[in-house]
Amino acid sequence: MAQFRRGADAIAQAAKRKGGGKFAPVFKFEADETKYLQFLVPMEDIPTVLMHQFIIIGSREDGSPKYERFISRRDPGLDGPDGYDEIIDRFGLTPTERSVALAVEVEPVYGEGTGRRKKIEGFDLAMRQFEKDGETVEVPAFQLVIESPKTFFNHLAAQDDVKAIEETIWAVKRNGKGTDTTYTFIDTGEDALDVEDELNAFTETFDFEAWLDELADEERMRELIEPLPDDHRLSRFGGKGKKDDDAEAPKRGRRASSRARAADVEEDDSEPEAEPAAEKPKAGERSKRFSALRDSVKA
Repeated sequence: MAQFRRGADAIAQAAKRKGGGKFAPVFKFEADETKYLQFLVPMEDIPTVLMHQFIIIGSREDGSPKYERFISRRDPGLDGPDGYDEIIDRFGLTPTERSVALAVEVEPVYGEGTGRRKKIEGFDLAMRQFEKDGETVEVPAFQLVIESPKTFFNHLAAQDDVKAIEETIWAVKRNGKGTDTTYTFIDTGEDALDVEDELNAFTETFDFEAWLDELADEERMRELIEPLPDDHRLSRFGGKGKKDDDAEAPKRGRRASSRARAADVEEDDSEPEAEPAAEKPKAGERSKRFSALRDSVKA
């Protein structure tokens, strides 16, 4: 298993620096939107990695781009500066540092009152939906938080100094849309929900550590990236390969120039993922499905 950098110290170090498989559901934070999250791992277990996000490896049947993520072998927890990374060397794209946590979204349960005067009396698990084999599937909203250690996790780590992030429910608000993005974290004062049964069901189909290892697998990058033509555009941020007359340039020279071009570019983590959202069911129907899932886990 790769020895990725983990915890608040790794996040703090990444925040100070400049520059930058299997489907995994990922939270998307819209500008001025507040989400209520329960983090499921302690701060010291959160890895920080060098990640290539939304790399276009081809097209789907409908012509839309097919995206993949990769963890660079040049990550300090892997092979370091001399590690293999075709995305850097041939296409000139530099990975950005991202911290990754597992969390679940929860929904406020309101008491009496109207409008903004309604008081939150507690929280319940939120549900997410996606299409699978032509059917709508509904499951608890366990998802990954993949965000910058500079704008998200560094602030979360500061909160952890006051109260362990996994012990409470957080109101998380994104402020801004681009390079000015910041996040506000508010401790709701509500204890974390007991989601052990639901989490066990989720981890039956998604292994977080195995997912990290898959993204960092050198053979996977070779298989998906090396067959692409040099003029293939890997990302909306750039990433067309070198011209033929530059093909014989020394490898280290290409690496240095690509880093210089892409330095300090922060990715916008807002590309669409593969799972389309469906309409939410009525409250009674959602509760019935949730109870059935809980019973199946306990069986």
